Amino acid sequence: MFMKLFRADRWRGLAAALLAFGLLVTPVLAMRVQPMSYDLTPTGRGATQDVRVENTNDTPMPVEIRVERRHIGPNGEETREPAEDDFIVFPPQGIVPPNGFQNFRVQYVGDPTISQTRLYVVTVAQLPVNTTGSESSGVQFLFNLGTSVAVTPTGATANVQVTSVEPAAEPGKLHITVINRGNRYARLHNGSWHFTTAGGATQTLEGDDLRAAVSQPLIEPGATRIIDLPVGQDFVREGASARFEFVPISSGR
Repeated sequence: MFMKLFRADRWRGLAAALLAFGLLVTPVLAMRVQPMSYDLTPTGRGATQDVRVENTNDTPMPVEIRVERRHIGPNGEETREPAEDDFIVFPPQGIVPPNGFQNFRVQYVGDPTISQTRLYVVTVAQLPVNTTGSESSGVQFLFNLGTSVAVTPTGATANVQVTSVEPAAEPGKLHITVINRGNRYARLHNGSWHFTTAGGATQTLEGDDLRAAVSQPLIEPGATRIIDLPVGQDFVREGASARFEFVPISSGR
C-alpha cells in the first residue's frame, strides 16, 4: 500500500494558531481500496480489473484515479512517471457515497507486445471539497491510496540469482546483490534465504523475519537489487554464500 497525506489550508491563520498551541489534528483514514495489489495481462480479459473504493465517512467523497509507471532502483528507491496513456479508467472520477462504495474499472491498453513485466501504481486520490460558507475550519486531510499493478505477458517467469555476498557494514548482516534474469517481476519476500558459512554452517531467513528485513521486495525483470539481510550472532560472515529459494508469484488469472 502507498499512502500519501496532503493538507489543504484555506484558513492559514487558524492553522498557524493550532500549531502555536501545539495542537495536532489526527485524521481518520477516509477510504478503503480493494484489491491493493493485482496482476494484469497485456491483452484479453486479464487486462481488466475492477477496483472497489469504500467511503468510511458520513459525507460524500470525491475521488479521481491516477496512473504512473513505476521503477525500482538497486537500493529499493522508487521513481514514477505519468502513464495515463497506458490505461483506461472508467469512470476517471467519481463521488463515493457516504458509508458506501463505488467500483472503478482499470484496463491496460498500452503496448500489447511487451516481452516482460511492467510495474505501475494506480492511485485513488481523494479530492478537496469546497467548504466555503460552511462551519468547517477549512483544514482538510486528503488521502491517496496507491494500488500496485503488474502487467505481465503470459508465460513469463522470474529467475532470481545471487551474484555476490560479502559482510555488510552493519554488524550481523550480509550485503547481497541479486539479479532477476527472467522476464517476470519477483518479490524478494516470496521464498526463503539460505546462508552458508565457509565452514559449512547454515542459517535460513524466511516468513515475518524476512518481510521485516526487506522494506521494498520488488525486483523488475533484468534489474539488480542490493539488500542487507540479518544473520545470527555466531554466523561467520567472511566467505559466506547465499541462495534464494524463490516461490513463483501466482497472478490468479
